[in-house]
Amino acid sequence: MTIKALVYLLLPIILISFQVTAKEGSGKLLADVVYQPVIDSARADTCSEYLSWQDTNKINVQTRNEIGEAEYRKTAAFISELDRKAEDIKRSIRQSPAKVDIRGTIYYISANGRDANDGLSSDRPIRSLDKLNSLNLKKGDGVLFRRGDLWRGTVSTRAGVIYSAYGKGEKPKIYGSPCNAAEAGKWSETERPDVYVYDQELPADVGTLVFNEGQSCAFKVMKDRKGDGATVHIETDEPFNSYRDLKRDLDFYHDYKETRRLYLYSSKGNPASRFKSIELLVKTNIIDAKSNVTIDNLCLKYCGAHGIGSGTTRGLTVTNCELGWIGGSILSENFAKRSRPTRYGNAIQIYGGCDYFLVDNCYIYQIYDAGITHQYQEDPRKPVVMRNVTYSNNLVEDCEFSIEYYIRYAPQNVESYMDNIVIKNNLLRRAGFGWGKQRPDRKSSAHIKSWGFHYNKASDFTIRDNIFDRGAVELINIEAEQKDWLPSLRRNTYIQFANNPAGTLGSNHICYPFNERVDTVLQQLFGEKKPKILYAAPQYSPDTLRLKD
Repeated sequence: MTIKALVYLLLPIILISFQVTAKEGSGKLLADVVYQPVIDSARADTCSEYLSWQDTNKINVQTRNEIGEAEYRKTAAFISELDRKAEDIKRSIRQSPAKVDIRGTIYYISANGRDANDGLSSDRPIRSLDKLNSLNLKKGDGVLFRRGDLWRGTVSTRAGVIYSAYGKGEKPKIYGSPCNAAEAGKWSETERPDVYVYDQELPADVGTLVFNEGQSCAFKVMKDRKGDGATVHIETDEPFNSYRDLKRDLDFYHDYKETRRLYLYSSKGNPASRFKSIELLVKTNIIDAKSNVTIDNLCLKYCGAHGIGSGTTRGLTVTNCELGWIGGSILSENFAKRSRPTRYGNAIQIYGGCDYFLVDNCYIYQIYDAGITHQYQEDPRKPVVMRNVTYSNNLVEDCEFSIEYYIRYAPQNVESYMDNIVIKNNLLRRAGFGWGKQRPDRKSSAHIKSWGFHYNKASDFTIRDNIFDRGAVELINIEAEQKDWLPSLRRNTYIQFANNPAGTLGSNHICYPFNERVDTVLQQLFGEKKPKILYAAPQYSPDTLRLKD
């Protein structure tokens, strides 16, 4: 019997007899070991291991009666108020006016325009994204999309240019999906009953299919390779070799390398008849961002890579935007020598260094990976500096990670660090409850995600006045190799299911419980002052993807 197995066997007896405490840094009491049966290394899955152990052993250390029904009712009332607040925020963001200051030439684009036009007035707008991407835009210029219109494709920005909206009505929409596949193209039944093939060639991997404007989505079947070379369904572990092995309703398989066709299992008839809209999240960014670009008042949806993606960038500003249903395409077939493909996709991402990066007053939801992120993990010899970053006043819902950040280890002679990072006044809701929960590594979700295997060297890093509203696994994951590199926390609100992890926290990478001691943990690790702690009962666990058709 291994030491770990012995600990698991004896822990219920230990819990009955006495509590054992864990110490970090100063040696002060931080948390009960009952939530950390395994804390022997800096591992990102510590809390997920606890959840698996807890479920297997049917241990509920902090029972419903110990928390108290009054506490649960108070939390339920607070969550109901958050529901109303979130609707108000959505309405405000969707109706936000454009207040950009364009000092150069303004170009207008409308779905009713003509590419033969010069685009220099709202009476002579251009029409297509191809025409827009061909314009010789200069620093100080601006591009205004007409409200109420829809485009499909990618915008390749130019440095120093502002992209915003004009007119009245809903925000201009730019979709990464090439078409509404319920109307364009044809679905035909294959030789396998209930398995349909879409007749359009799709060479870029599809992350998922979104039905009826977000009422539900498909499950992406990928092959997991076993040691003997056999391939199995990524979730069910049943033999899987091709579309002929599809068995579950709304499972799909995309053979993007050979036939370039997409196959969908639909137990309720032809998909085109079953759904009013089918959006295809193909592997593309909707906006490729450059330095000193402002993106304002746009609605960006339905792509398999990133909504707004950029490498090392200075002066990127994203304000008053709506971004939803993004990600899920395959990043690599064998990343880190895994037996299965690795998927990706963030709403707003800078990968590399950044300076003056602002995301403010945006509504972000249903993202496969992160809502907002700055990150880098490649060549350690490359200096990477991330500074002057602000994420403020955003509503982020149903993403795997609401906000993600990390910077990898660098040798002593290489300057790689984060500085002046501010995360404030955001309402972050239901991490890990969106469609990203179909990912293979589904036990990693959190509102703040830093990953324990990165150094995360940082200074002047503040997380304040945010609301962290429930996480399927961890509520927050804030780690760094050294204690001095951790952010400071101030006046945040924490809502989590009683007896679930608060998160893997600190420089010792320990999983802490969400119990009556969590405020002490937050204070000692991060200097948190005046936190609001609310315990949610299990029945308030949200189900955001009930199928409606």
